[in-house]
Amino acid sequence: MKKSRFLLVFLLLLTVLSGSILQSCQSDARNATRIPPTVKKSKKQWQDDALLSLSDLINRNTDVDLNYFKRARIYFDREEYSLALADINEAIDEKDNVGEYFLLRGKVNRELGEIDNALEDAERAEALQQTSPDLYILLADIFQVKNRFRDANRYLVQAMKMAPYDGSAYYVKGMLLARQGDSLASLANLNSAINMNPRLIRAYQQSTVIYLKLLNYGQALAFNNRAIKRFPNNAELYFERGDIYKNLSVIDTALANYRKATSINPKYADAFFQIGALEIGQRGYYSALLAFQSLLILRPDHPQINYLVGYCYERLRNDVKAKEYFTYENEKNPADQMAINGLWRIRQRENGRLFPEYYSDEGIDQDYKTLDSSRVKIDLIKPRGTINMRIDSSRNAKIQ
Repeated sequence: MKKSRFLLVFLLLLTVLSGSILQSCQSDARNATRIPPTVKKSKKQWQDDALLSLSDLINRNTDVDLNYFKRARIYFDREEYSLALADINEAIDEKDNVGEYFLLRGKVNRELGEIDNALEDAERAEALQQTSPDLYILLADIFQVKNRFRDANRYLVQAMKMAPYDGSAYYVKGMLLARQGDSLASLANLNSAINMNPRLIRAYQQSTVIYLKLLNYGQALAFNNRAIKRFPNNAELYFERGDIYKNLSVIDTALANYRKATSINPKYADAFFQIGALEIGQRGYYSALLAFQSLLILRPDHPQINYLVGYCYERLRNDVKAKEYFTYENEKNPADQMAINGLWRIRQRENGRLFPEYYSDEGIDQDYKTLDSSRVKIDLIKPRGTINMRIDSSRNAKIQ
């Protein structure tokens, strides 16, 4: 009996063990033929890998001009225009007879605002037998900026025949219409450009500008919001939002957006000027001083910048520094009446003829009142009576 039980347990264990061995073998066989899942990379990851690979090829002196061009194209797509320009310059230095290289450099120069350089590159690309819609759109865009509307329209018509659904073409068409005064048609084309290419940032910006000029602040703000959602780190968009709120007289919100623009781009001189001007209107003279000092560093030739800094010091009761900056402004521009007035006010206070209570709290472009007319006694001039004045031989004039 005990032997039979032992035999039964042994057979059960043997069955389980053989089953597990068989399953393990089957699992190994499946794993050997299993296809691993594809690793999906984001666009940024793909670009990062491509940049590393291209840099390695350039360092190993392999197809240098072509790899510089490919790397420049990635930088351009990432809106890193300075890096793109450096690379495409290297590519052209290596080989200066490739139209595609000049086309890319023309597009980079257009984004950097170097319109004349962009035109030179585009025309060189055309001379090298480039006939792509990208080239014709670039030429049309450059010509509309230079107010050469006939040339712009000629290239644009050709581009739209070749690429009827290119958002950039509709952007250029919208700009041509805007510059010729047709705001409604312009806005329709700019909106088509955005729908076809949602990353066309200039289309959002120009729509915002047109609506702002039409005093349609709601639509201007709507397009600006759409742009910021897609480009959250673009300083110009926050500057434009600041302009919208400034026009709506919502000064605190305007200031917050101008400051956001300077936090993204610490060299945004126009934003510093707007901050200073609005802070003066709010009597925030210390904040205005900081903004104008930053502007002075970035643009020492900005109109009246030394006067603006001096004015802030004056409002903060620091006549020594105010006199210093008024003097700088006066030396740079002897005809600047505001700087002359500032120096005169300081001299009056130094001589005890002008007291702090006579400061004006009005804007910087207002004249200061240095005399309180309510304290000046004016004696009225009394008439001396009747005056007989002989005018001619036929009549006498009697003036009471």
